[in-house]
Amino acid sequence: MSADDADTAADETTTGGDEDTPVLELDDVVVHFEQQESLVQQALPDSVGERFGMTEPPVQAVNGVSLDIEEEDVIVLVGESGSGKSTLGRTAVGLEEPTEGTIRYRGHDINDVRRGTHGDQDLMWEDVRRALQIIHQDSTAALNPYRTVRAILSEPLKLWYPDLDMNDRYERLTAMLRTTGITPAEEYLDRYPHQLSGGEKQRVAIIRAMLVEPDVILADEVVSALDVSLRIDIMDLLLDLQDMVGTSYVFISHNLTNARYFAEKADGRIAVMYMGNIVEIGPAAEVIENPKHPYTKILKWASLSLDPEEIDIMEDSPMMTQDAPDPSDPPTGCRFREACPKARDACAEAEPTLGSKAGDTHVAACYREVPDHEYWDSNWAHDGEEHDIPE
Repeated sequence: MSADDADTAADETTTGGDEDTPVLELDDVVVHFEQQESLVQQALPDSVGERFGMTEPPVQAVNGVSLDIEEEDVIVLVGESGSGKSTLGRTAVGLEEPTEGTIRYRGHDINDVRRGTHGDQDLMWEDVRRALQIIHQDSTAALNPYRTVRAILSEPLKLWYPDLDMNDRYERLTAMLRTTGITPAEEYLDRYPHQLSGGEKQRVAIIRAMLVEPDVILADEVVSALDVSLRIDIMDLLLDLQDMVGTSYVFISHNLTNARYFAEKADGRIAVMYMGNIVEIGPAAEVIENPKHPYTKILKWASLSLDPEEIDIMEDSPMMTQDAPDPSDPPTGCRFREACPKARDACAEAEPTLGSKAGDTHVAACYREVPDHEYWDSNWAHDGEEHDIPE
């Protein structure tokens, strides 16, 4: 088999199915993590621990998320630390198994594929792993310090394209290094990670994920550890490579500025997460310029630059409580209600869901988006009065 035949065979394996079927479909995905128990708790029978309240409830990292990722799509997950965005991303690309719900790759449940029970002999777990890749935040930890750039980048080619000879691999590697701005490419092949700058290491990590031409890449805070001057360069590089390879991105960021730049330039979407839920999703400009959920508005407010004229504004936080609820014991109803300045008593009764109006691409999980909801007739939750969110 020639190198071109190997590429064609790999493409046929991972692009089958209905053209209208999303690349990835997340359907009511839940991810819970069991907390580590003490030696005493481990020694007790479950019935005894439950009776005396000595068992640790699971951490509810992701709470019933549904999301479709299309061909050459960009979805940016935004939220504070602990919001569940990284767990959702890792679960979407098969690195975590959901506690409940389904993740389908081109119509196939990836956990059935993992177990070999999906019934399609043309799609193997190895094919899914090739199609769903990740670029880690910490490129220093992600690259083996004892291997050269050549060895690091040759590994995926040897694994997925075994018919490529040494010369073919060399041509591909040098071409990708030049494309990503690492020159002279021939010299960099024999360098070790410690001989690279932070931006160069991140580029090598990007190349490693791109070499197998995946369908979806999880880019987990890939620019957060870089100097501000390099962030736009790396985001532009990712988008240029998307045009070349045709991949989709699940891009994770806690920075609304980075999120807007990446999503808006790619004509993608921003999904805002809070305590395991997507509380708002829509086109980048709409979410940033016209946020619908109070949490998104507060995120936008908190992203103001700290110049001297804004210090007084920043000291008066609109958050009613500064600490997020315990993810193993979330509040009833809306999970944001205890911190929300717009909360009313009705917010405690049931958890709001994302709106689903036909043709509406910008929706929020908030009762304030439902004109005839009982929310509007119930009492304010904090001090019996409404609180403001700074513009």
